Amino acid sequence: MIDTVPMITRCFQHVFSKYGHKTLSDADVHALFGPAESVIFSREFGSRWPEMLTTYLQCYRQGHATLSMSEDILQLVKDLRSHGRKLAIVTNKERDTTSITLDYFDLSKTFDVVVTAEDVPQPKPWPQGIQTALQTLGVEPARAVLVGDTMNDVNAANAAGIAIIQAAWFVSNPPLSRGWQVADTITLLRQLLFSE
Repeated sequence: MIDTVPMITRCFQHVFSKYGHKTLSDADVHALFGPAESVIFSREFGSRWPEMLTTYLQCYRQGHATLSMSEDILQLVKDLRSHGRKLAIVTNKERDTTSITLDYFDLSKTFDVVVTAEDVPQPKPWPQGIQTALQTLGVEPARAVLVGDTMNDVNAANAAGIAIIQAAWFVSNPPLSRGWQVADTITLLRQLLFSE
């Protein structure tokens, strides 16, 4: 929905520079992605991780001033809701960062369910987050579709037995589709979602 990756990358670089005394390239930061923020900081900084997380959250909160959300995406979400579709977010972010983004863009009440990395034993690529969302919504896997941009999303959807549409407009060099749908524009995503 919102391309937070450049901002997240800058915030990780800021924290590692400030506390780790090392410079991380964008690729170095992206290689850390997968587990939740506190897990990454705990792994990299040990018992000092709460201080790093506080600094990261300050950067993350301030960084939202640099973000924007496409009106086309916002309209798509509104149209899905008006057609009675149940909407969920399943994210590898923690509650703090998820809430910051949803609140900043006034989306907190838009989704029926929000499942963060803190809500499940194992985040994506494991299927528990998707399964939790489906169970909460009362939706069978065969009637669900996940829209995601990473291979973690693809693998989690496959493991949960639901359809996946890979949103590729934010992803540089997305992997070639191996049996799933890819939308490289919001217009195509709309067409795919309303053809379901």
